[in-house]
Amino acid sequence: MNLNNTKGIKINKEEFMKNRLKIIAILFASIFILNSCSEDKEKFVYPLWEGAEWVDDYYIVGKLDEQTYAISEPKVNWYYNTSYLILGKEKALLFDTGYGTSADKNIMSIVEKITDLPVVTMFSHYHFDHIANVENQKSVWLIDLPYLRERTTDNKLKLTTRETMQFSSPTVTVSKWIKPNEIIDLGDRKIQVLNLTGHTTESTVLVDEKYKQLFTGDFFYDPLLDYVDLADDTDANLLINSAEKLIAKYDDSYIFNGAHGFPKQSYTTLKKYLSFLKSYKNKSLDSKINLTSTGFQTVYEKDGMRITTSTYGGSATNQLIINVILGLVILILLVVFVRKKIKRRNKVK
Repeated sequence: MNLNNTKGIKINKEEFMKNRLKIIAILFASIFILNSCSEDKEKFVYPLWEGAEWVDDYYIVGKLDEQTYAISEPKVNWYYNTSYLILGKEKALLFDTGYGTSADKNIMSIVEKITDLPVVTMFSHYHFDHIANVENQKSVWLIDLPYLRERTTDNKLKLTTRETMQFSSPTVTVSKWIKPNEIIDLGDRKIQVLNLTGHTTESTVLVDEKYKQLFTGDFFYDPLLDYVDLADDTDANLLINSAEKLIAKYDDSYIFNGAHGFPKQSYTTLKKYLSFLKSYKNKSLDSKINLTSTGFQTVYEKDGMRITTSTYGGSATNQLIINVILGLVILILLVVFVRKKIKRRNKVK
């Protein structure tokens, strides 16, 4: 055996390992640049509403009235999730569990500091940033829709990628089904459950007549944050129809608590949102394409309200899949390129 050749082989292996590390570094640098160069909406400075305060290094808790708390996650990227704890005399209802899992946080640690009542959990919808720790929730009530019932076996419902926007979706243990328009009695506090489609098929809105407030999930929230047309499930016509229903039934004596940003949105803002949706549907809004951390997004804007949608792929889920595939292709091409370069060096030696 040629000792010099053997030595050359060892050197090449070392070179390859170094180059492989370079490839990984380039990949992560690309991701960092993509995030850094993203042209997302101007950074939202999260305010403290009256009575709100930081309760740890992650959650903000605000008291909306004597029996209602908003629990927010202002540090979560651009999501700024806000969940709600609604207290009755006999039980409490937690509306959404937020994004917490990804930050290794559990909203129940905050809930347990606020009340010792038994807690039931409901969800505005099943996107990943609203269902943190869903598999560990002890008492989960879901809106009773036929297609969800059909997929449930032994009270276990496996959520889909389309519903959660996650490749690995959790399984929910359903304690009780609540029919659309049914009224839940928490003990001297009655909450009506509505199914207002548009953002997603299962989108759920809660109505509290006693305290004159609605909990609207991602159907309607703080306009300082972008609205999103996911294309998978989002439908402008359905959003418009749902908004018109609320505007017709309620008035400016009600407040609207959304699942992102600042709670207590006004009836006037809801009407402005309806006008914005109609302009979006009619394609009469100015648009531009931004590079964001999730890929290229087309942004439509009017009077301080914005809605974003995937520029390619036809939906947010498809765009995510395309991004992953493109990333893998680029990585493979880089590996092939480096290996060919190493082989050429070997031939020269």
